[in-house]
Amino acid sequence: MIRTALALMLLCAALTGCQTQHSPTQSGTAARSIAPTLPIAHSHGWITDADGRVLIVHGFNMVAKDAPYTLESVGFDQDDGAFLAKHGFNAVRLGFMWKASEPSPDAFDEDYLDSIQRSVEAIGEHGVLSLLDFHQDAYNEAVEGQGFPDWMVFDDGLPWIPGIPKEAQLAYQRVWDNFWANVEGPNATPLWDHFAHFWQHVAARFAGHPDILGYDLMNEPWPGLQTPACLNPVYCPHNATMSAFYQHVIPQIRAVDANTPIYYEGSLLSGGGMALDIDIDEPNAVLSFHNYCLLTVVGAMAGQSSIPLLPDLTCPQFETLTFDNAQRQAQNQNHPAVLTEFGSVTDMSAVQRVADQADARQVGWMHWTYFNTGTTNFPGTPSLVLDPHKPPSGDNINHELLATLTRPYPQLIAGTPQSWHFDPENKHFELRYSPDRVDGQGRFSAQATTIIFIPETHYPNGALIDVQGGTLQASTHPHHALVTAKPDATQVVVTITK
Repeated sequence: MIRTALALMLLCAALTGCQTQHSPTQSGTAARSIAPTLPIAHSHGWITDADGRVLIVHGFNMVAKDAPYTLESVGFDQDDGAFLAKHGFNAVRLGFMWKASEPSPDAFDEDYLDSIQRSVEAIGEHGVLSLLDFHQDAYNEAVEGQGFPDWMVFDDGLPWIPGIPKEAQLAYQRVWDNFWANVEGPNATPLWDHFAHFWQHVAARFAGHPDILGYDLMNEPWPGLQTPACLNPVYCPHNATMSAFYQHVIPQIRAVDANTPIYYEGSLLSGGGMALDIDIDEPNAVLSFHNYCLLTVVGAMAGQSSIPLLPDLTCPQFETLTFDNAQRQAQNQNHPAVLTEFGSVTDMSAVQRVADQADARQVGWMHWTYFNTGTTNFPGTPSLVLDPHKPPSGDNINHELLATLTRPYPQLIAGTPQSWHFDPENKHFELRYSPDRVDGQGRFSAQATTIIFIPETHYPNGALIDVQGGTLQASTHPHHALVTAKPDATQVVVTITK
């Protein structure tokens, strides 16, 4: 059993040439030495790096929902990347708007995309990867949402009735129905082709970029008038339409970027346990799913406390149902899954419950949200940083949320994960894995390194690390344990305690 004292490791880092204040280049070099090797892909249901190690992500969403829709405009920059990395968050779902990217058909705003790229690179300097997310919420401002360009709104001339929720507005449903019907848009071009062209342009810019985790094609699609038929956990007729949509769009993206993983989502309802059954013929795809208790969603929208068709389900049951559906979808398609949104509630026990279940299912996750902007969040949605214009420190941090989500976990596993678990009460963490590669190509070499994040938040005086079947390697990284498997080991067990 070896004690890894974080303060001593910091001293060691200083003695080997590191400085307390890092320049961006020094910080980036150090961070990338424990980051995944590119390109990122997947194998047998696991996200992997170029060395075949399993990649697990913990992180946050960050979206600027108001014009000019850039993260720079709300103060997000390098200090946020350093803060995220310090607390073990190695990825963000970085939202951007089609409306800002292509304000008129075939006319792209490169200044806007330059700003998005600068934000990607600012946090990438600290080893934090970005999942680029076209983050529509309720389509467009014309129907009390944002994301899609104005020229993509086709409401059949139906009136908007003030004071009625958008979900009950026929104009809102027709906007979505026309999109899913792939009606002809500007320049006599079907809407799906406009969508594919938009993503082609973005993918051509970011193809091969070292800080990109993947492309999340569309946040929380809405089924339109088929919504009532999809309010069940078994079957949603709209899923066939979404399958056809993804099958149409993905090949056009692949024409300019053959390698970057493409993340796809079910409908907004699938994030509350409703039916998720998408068919995609794309080998390097990842399921992006959300997990919100439908009771919370319905309560916020309609003031109800139960779902008429599912009156007896509690929030924990809805959450489990959502995980089950996502796991089934991923297994049926042989895709990995990442929980890319959860936690838009003030109840920290609910946030911890979902994060714990994700860890138990060995699924990476990203919490909603790093900061709050815009009008489409649920009232009271907690954020990690209260004011993104100010430094992420002191009373500008939601310390309760930070303590709930910061935890030890394996960021890269040189082998096949079996389980990991963290008990925040007694600060006990355990990881079990086999040194066998998930791609079935034998076992990893003795030099292949598993990297485990160890948060100073839970171990301010250092951590006791016990490794069975492996060896703890010397490291200048103060918050990471580096483990290699012994040549004859069939299992490696890493235990971390106070």
